[in-house]
Amino acid sequence: MERGFKRDDLKARYDVEKLVEDDWHTYEGEQVLELLLSFLPECCSQSPWLLNAGAGVYRLGMGDWREITLDLFPRPIEHSRYPVCGTVERLPIQTRSIGAVVCVGEVLNYCDPTKVLTEFSRVLVQDGNLIIDFSSSRSPRYWLEESYAKAARLVTDTYNGTPERTWVYSPEYIETLLVSLGFRVVSRTPINAWSALAKRLRVADVAAIRFQRRLKWIRPPATWADLMMIEAVATGTWK
Repeated sequence: MERGFKRDDLKARYDVEKLVEDDWHTYEGEQVLELLLSFLPECCSQSPWLLNAGAGVYRLGMGDWREITLDLFPRPIEHSRYPVCGTVERLPIQTRSIGAVVCVGEVLNYCDPTKVLTEFSRVLVQDGNLIIDFSSSRSPRYWLEESYAKAARLVTDTYNGTPERTWVYSPEYIETLLVSLGFRVVSRTPINAWSALAKRLRVADVAAIRFQRRLKWIRPPATWADLMMIEAVATGTWK
């Protein structure tokens, strides 16, 4: 089955100036931002341009980076300094011009990862940094289900209290794509593993988040990630 969704399928939910998210996704976003604040200052590049791919209403605003905010829709980025309306699967950006790419908020789960990662490999300069996240098919939420550990599988999740179809990918699948495209994986960070385990036990979102907060200091097995964040470097070996 072809990966990704049509633009019109996402317009009503994401072509907005302000985004209100449920407790689960709000807390997840806080964890992602905390990690970005630790990762990005360490990134050094011969290019000053940072691509916030699939930015939505969120701005990174970190350090001396010139942040390009790219989104599928115009409304979320209309007040950005360097807005670009386009798709992450076909970037309207010059080859070898970007110093770092950040693609978080599970953008990858709405796309064909092969197309997206190929484009990131194209636009990044050699030794440019890539930070992505994606919903993992190895999450405890999918234990004992057909989708568990599959390379790619379409599932039905919940967003703001309503059902939402989305793709989940195995970390092995995404890492294989990265390596084939000339990336070197630097780090893997599991997010929301304990809360995903709680949800598997039919615990409500708010209680699951409390469970996650209490156990956050205990690093879970990486394969338990509900959301996996990967930091990689473009080696320039793929053309």
